[in-house]
Amino acid sequence: MQPAETPNKIFLDLDDVLNSFTMYALSSVGCPVSAHELEKFDPSWGFDIIRAANFLHPEGDFTLESFWKKVKREVWATAPISELFENLIEHCTWMVHKSNICILSSPTNDPECLAGKMEWIYTYCPEWLHKQFLFGPPKHMCASEFSLLIDDSEANYTTFRLRGGHAILVPRPWNSLHEIYTNGDAWEYVNNHLEKIF
Repeated sequence: MQPAETPNKIFLDLDDVLNSFTMYALSSVGCPVSAHELEKFDPSWGFDIIRAANFLHPEGDFTLESFWKKVKREVWATAPISELFENLIEHCTWMVHKSNICILSSPTNDPECLAGKMEWIYTYCPEWLHKQFLFGPPKHMCASEFSLLIDDSEANYTTFRLRGGHAILVPRPWNSLHEIYTNGDAWEYVNNHLEKIF
């Protein structure tokens, strides 16, 4: 159940919401996929990029450490924008002032990941977003009845809501809305929920 208040702040996830990171990263470590081939991600793998890599890669012997070691800074910095990027930026700007939109992203333990994410923001996002980002795993710390999180992680979505915030789960193959994504209705789903909230 969503909070009763209408949010006045929107937090946008970066990877696989504003950009197309997962398949791009899998491609970068040698999996035979391209950045936008999300149909090659089996929903049974869940929110587990290492499992996906081990199924998709010809050798398939990645550990958590070995996989992320292969994902270099330039991968984080150059992931292509997602199919949602332009619509999300435009619609969120309509619903709250630009100054109330913030990118909220959780980096890995590698400082190069953090640097790459910052580069991505400076390269792909409008200038007014260049100083409006927060990095860190505990996204729920930003939750309140006046805040909205748009994220592809079911765990982040659930925890944000439990802490009193609004949240929209973006349909992706690795979450419970994978059928909506498969049917090509991801933006329609997100937009319908934005309209309900606002």
